[in-house]
Amino acid sequence: MNWGYKIMFVIIAFIAAMLGMVFYASRQTNEMVDQNYYEQELKYQNLIDAAHNLNAISNELLVKQSASGVEVQIPGALLADFKQGKIEFLRIDDQSKDINLDFSPDSNGLFLIDQSRFSPGLYRARIGWYSRAKQYYKEQELTIRG
Repeated sequence: MNWGYKIMFVIIAFIAAMLGMVFYASRQTNEMVDQNYYEQELKYQNLIDAAHNLNAISNELLVKQSASGVEVQIPGALLADFKQGKIEFLRIDDQSKDINLDFSPDSNGLFLIDQSRFSPGLYRARIGWYSRAKQYYKEQELTIRG
């Protein structure tokens, strides 16, 4: 085999590798976490303040998976005058599996979500509510096991 065939083989291998990478890249989905990203960015300072409000009272995780489902536990000090509870579970790899709920905890601060609403994988939970005329917000990651 002379050097001409070797150069031709290298060029063909390079072209095949480039075509493979183009094919692989074209099959990837590039979804944004929020559809109205720029509008949300303008409101972000309010969320920072709401997160500071919650951190001043409690630093515990609010969402966890249990045998009966997914539990949202609101600190007892924030149950008085609870209003407008909203929770979003954002599936980072598949936007079609996102879950958005309005919620109101029971007298113990617990809100239970049925396990069947979730598929196994990583979710980002965004929890927000008002209590005593203040906004509270928490964002945490949750891995749902099947």
